[in-house]
Amino acid sequence: MNNIVTADMTEVESQAFIDTALEKTLPVLAQIAKGRRVSHLADLPIDIEKLNAAILNSTMLVFPPGMKRRNRNIVKRTYLFADVTAQIAFPDDKDRVQRWEHMLKGMKAMGWTSFSKAHINYEETSSGLTMSNLVLDIVQAVIGGVTGGVGVALKAGAEAALAGLKGNKEALSLYESNGKKGDGANFGVGSIAQDEEGDVYLALGGVSYFASSGNTKIVFFDKTQSSGTIYQSKAAFTIYEDDYTPKKEAAADAFYEALDAAAELEFGI
Repeated sequence: MNNIVTADMTEVESQAFIDTALEKTLPVLAQIAKGRRVSHLADLPIDIEKLNAAILNSTMLVFPPGMKRRNRNIVKRTYLFADVTAQIAFPDDKDRVQRWEHMLKGMKAMGWTSFSKAHINYEETSSGLTMSNLVLDIVQAVIGGVTGGVGVALKAGAEAALAGLKGNKEALSLYESNGKKGDGANFGVGSIAQDEEGDVYLALGGVSYFASSGNTKIVFFDKTQSSGTIYQSKAAFTIYEDDYTPKKEAAADAFYEALDAAAELEFGI
């Protein structure tokens, strides 16, 4: 097991991290997206405020009732920045620990504060597992250390996330497509809560499954068909309005606008 500890970052260090990440990743995103970003919300004939879940790359996030659109955008855009820049910086499977550390640094650079120790560990496993049950267990383990109403809300959100995802074929298809790897898959689930003061909390759990047989059909709700190695990661964060500075917001917005449309889908559960 690796207990990941990332040092606190000053504002100067945070901005330097963000600037370097943008310099390295925006050209890559431009090539992937071919200079065009299409919003998944453009053709939806519904109130976007009723969309309370999102597929972000290979992670699903669920938002609490009544959460402001601005706070949802902060969560989505800062997480996408941290996750995708880490994926671009460390694309190889063997670099998963470095990728996880880079993602944590990206979250910190954007203004998030860890309120539990982030972990990544791995184990050999036999067939018969479902990624849905495993990820839910990881998220609930993170939430276990959160007391009071925030903890209750995070637990309810995690459970609702899986029920809502199973009932939405489009979201599930994108989620599994984004997570698919050559011999396995990456899946993450995040639950979000907002306290009475408006502060935002995020509990995040993820799995990377690599099948020993090279099986490429690893889907979220189906049982695995072969043995393999599972890497588990978990972390919990909070963000305050004052820590999300205008410079950070501008950078997160610029990164978001450069992303290919397939990186995100909002939907209702």
